[in-house]
Amino acid sequence: MGSEVTFGRFIAIRRRHLQLTQAELADKMGVSKSAIAKWETGGGLPDRNNLRKLSEAMNVSVDDLHQVIEHEDTNKRNLQVNITPEVIAMLESYGYKVISPDNQKEE
Repeated sequence: MGSEVTFGRFIAIRRRHLQLTQAELADKMGVSKSAIAKWETGGGLPDRNNLRKLSEAMNVSVDDLHQVIEHEDTNKRNLQVNITPEVIAMLESYGYKVISPDNQKEE
């Protein structure tokens, strides 16, 4: 599986492979269609119980789903921002405050 496959994309691809609509998958799992849509678009992750139901409905293991989630999370953490000092100076000249991702604080 390539690094570009997110958890949501994995669900959508697998659902289409099984020739299911979002509504049909939702019915199999006992959740709303909007829950499936939310997961497919990266709006959230299923809870443990729904992850188990999803694995059963899609005929994949819970471990497989966890691997996709972990792979996506690792890719997000490895994202490097490379902004030159010139770009920072220009942004600050327009009144923007540039904060390094490593130095972010909860406000």
